[in-house]
Amino acid sequence: MTLAQGAVDLVGEPDRSASPRHRAPRRGDAFLRKSGRFFVGTLLRTLAQGALFVLLAREMPIDTYGLFVGITALVAVISPFASAGAPSLIFQSHADAPAEWARHLARGLLLSVVFGAGATVLVAAAGALIWGAQASLIDLFCLAFADLVAWRLIEAVAASVQARGRILLASVIPALLQVSRLVGVIVLAAAAGPVTLHAWAVTSVLLSTVVCVAVVLGGLRGSGRTPLEVRGSLAQARTGMLFAVGLSAQTVYNDLDKVMLSKLGTTESAAIYAAAYRVVDFAYTPARSMAAVAYPNFFEAGRNGPRAALRLTRKLLPRYLAFSVPASLLLVAFAWMMPVVFGPEYEAATLALQGLSALLVLKAIHYLAADTLSGARMQGRRTVAQIAVGVVNAGLNVWLIPAYGWQGAVVSSLVCDALLAVLLWGCLVAALRRDPPHEADAEAASAADRERV
Repeated sequence: MTLAQGAVDLVGEPDRSASPRHRAPRRGDAFLRKSGRFFVGTLLRTLAQGALFVLLAREMPIDTYGLFVGITALVAVISPFASAGAPSLIFQSHADAPAEWARHLARGLLLSVVFGAGATVLVAAAGALIWGAQASLIDLFCLAFADLVAWRLIEAVAASVQARGRILLASVIPALLQVSRLVGVIVLAAAAGPVTLHAWAVTSVLLSTVVCVAVVLGGLRGSGRTPLEVRGSLAQARTGMLFAVGLSAQTVYNDLDKVMLSKLGTTESAAIYAAAYRVVDFAYTPARSMAAVAYPNFFEAGRNGPRAALRLTRKLLPRYLAFSVPASLLLVAFAWMMPVVFGPEYEAATLALQGLSALLVLKAIHYLAADTLSGARMQGRRTVAQIAVGVVNAGLNVWLIPAYGWQGAVVSSLVCDALLAVLLWGCLVAALRRDPPHEADAEAASAADRERV
């Protein structure tokens, strides 16, 4: 069942046009409906994250918050390795053998536990070397475990649920963790005195563990007795590491600047930059929902090669830009509200947000190219491009942050996201040149052009 055969729409729904009693829905409507359902959970999660972010920024002293931002950014840089690409492996495996979803999920959970535990130890050790006495080993371990083990297990379950077509539930599952964390920080904020890093680290790991256990047990319901295939899981990890390396490189140019700001700059600069970046991340929520819904379908379309995957990309790109361009302009217009929301100490975040607003457009462009390459089984090219940009980002940060602080981090982010878009689309163009259109592809493309998106 492929897109080239016309049997599946943009989101994998069957074509009912053969039945006289059913009028086939327009493809664009099907995609937007599923994107809307996924947006519900994504918005809930993002709102909870945003409220959590604002509360911590207001309740923690700014230097403590800057340290917290640095630690969480370090966790984010390592986090893709914590699951060895389990969510992407689940999507890819499900596209080839949908009936074996329980085995795919079991493998994803096993990889998440093994690699997540190793990543937790690595982050704790690296954090101790970077910040020394500023951050205790217990706090580092708690913050790392919450995101690198508990969160990755929840993410694997959500991927399995989404692969089976339960879009709304897949989007709500990750939101449960963020809502529980928000409740936790509200309780801490209600107590007397500022919120300490230690109090939040312990609260976060306890809540994350409880939610994780509940989600995993629920995700395994109906799976029967699925044996743990250690050898098969570890063999699959070799493919998953391509996804992990690419995601890690992507996280490097998204979050390494926050780590470096807290070390090479000041914790206050890290807090200002992180506040602006968080708003941009929140504004990208609708596009992220569309991307999450479309991502599994790139693997289905890409089974016929890059040209088939590109047909899906051409239909999605106008929608991404129709959202990202106006949203970017709105961020520039309303950036003056940053000190109102976060407090007077974040006055400089107004300029930071105006500078970072262009990321909405750049991300829409390069994420589509990246997912097209992944779906066409060209993850290696995507990974190489992302690694190259990660290296450039690190070099620019070493040069710009000591001299210009958060302003240097803004410039580095814009340059690297633009460079990534150029590299990924260049890889896609090169792949298309090596994949001449076949007669079947030409017929499918002609049929697709006649259909309304």
